Amino acid sequence: MKKNKPIFKLSLLSMSLLTGSATAITGILPVLKSSYPNVPQSLIESLVTLPSLTILIFTLLSSFVAKKIGNKQTVQLGLMIALVGGVTPFFITNFTALLIMRLVFGVGIGLFTPLAISLISMFFEGDERANLLGYQLGTMALGNALLIFFSGMLLKHGWNVSFLVYLLIIPVYLFVTFNIPEPPVSQDGFLIKTESSKTSIKLNKEILFLIVLCFFTFLIIWIVQLKMPLIFAERGLNKNNPASLVLSLMNVGGLVAGLLFGRAFVLFRHKLLPLGYLLAGMSILFISLSRSGIMIAFWAIFFNFIYSFTGPYIILKVNQISPRSLLTLSTALISVSMTLSQLVTPFFWNGLGALIGIDSASMIIRLAGGFAFIIGGILSLRLIQLKRVKND
Repeated sequence: MKKNKPIFKLSLLSMSLLTGSATAITGILPVLKSSYPNVPQSLIESLVTLPSLTILIFTLLSSFVAKKIGNKQTVQLGLMIALVGGVTPFFITNFTALLIMRLVFGVGIGLFTPLAISLISMFFEGDERANLLGYQLGTMALGNALLIFFSGMLLKHGWNVSFLVYLLIIPVYLFVTFNIPEPPVSQDGFLIKTESSKTSIKLNKEILFLIVLCFFTFLIIWIVQLKMPLIFAERGLNKNNPASLVLSLMNVGGLVAGLLFGRAFVLFRHKLLPLGYLLAGMSILFISLSRSGIMIAFWAIFFNFIYSFTGPYIILKVNQISPRSLLTLSTALISVSMTLSQLVTPFFWNGLGALIGIDSASMIIRLAGGFAFIIGGILSLRLIQLKRVKND
């Protein structure tokens, strides 16, 4: 069967190389400041963040477009729009036009991002699905690292040349076109059978719970990454910019976790989620208390490794319990919650810190660690309660 071919699986995963690609041009911001001296710094920085607005909108619209033209065609359309919006800045210098193209780029990314997840569940089930969803997040981390690296290499030839990094969209488009068929209308064992409308209501509540949980999950991971340079500065350890190296190694930890997720899920099953939060909370506490750069780095990498099991678990669970008719919309809402958490992270944590009278990076991430402990505790109690109900 075609779905058992490695090229088919690689084609499905290739889309995830691009889902976080809006940040690939972060390295050109200092050069843009000198190239556009009359443009405010905040507006220049918006070239990185602006696509998130259209990503949010079109992630929600993705399921409706897919119903009209098909899943595969929606991915192809999104990839082509992203290619146009991504590469066009190489040919233009008008700053307003640059902003417009970044919005167009976000439209394309938003259209295919939910399908990068849901297509896996349309073709695969069981442990194979769990493995691929883990690989999916690992591939996303790999794609971010590669795109940022190559964008930085191209920057030597001019800031506009960095936008050519989005030519990577072309091989992904070809992989999708020639190796991924339109998913079947139905498949055995995929649709969730419910005996009453009451069961359906409970199912929808569970999906909503997981979407909210996903928001708070990424709210924690973003603040740890955001505050890492300040942690080193507070400790007087910012010589030679070690935070950049640690952040890179944290992403490697996330990549490894993605690759191991399938095995970890088989081994721990439902215990994996609360365990991830509790151990993440512990590692954040040690980050906030450590005075040695090596120990901060160790616990930061461990945090990103262990915490990176939670995201795939949530996505897998949503894919398992969503009826086929809601699958693309459910994964779209998961994608929205991830993007939205990234947007509000600095405002949420700094605002909460100001409310209780703390402003140091160490104390704010310790607060995030407390949230992780609380979530882990709630999920542990929830798991115990479900086991009691099952035994009764």
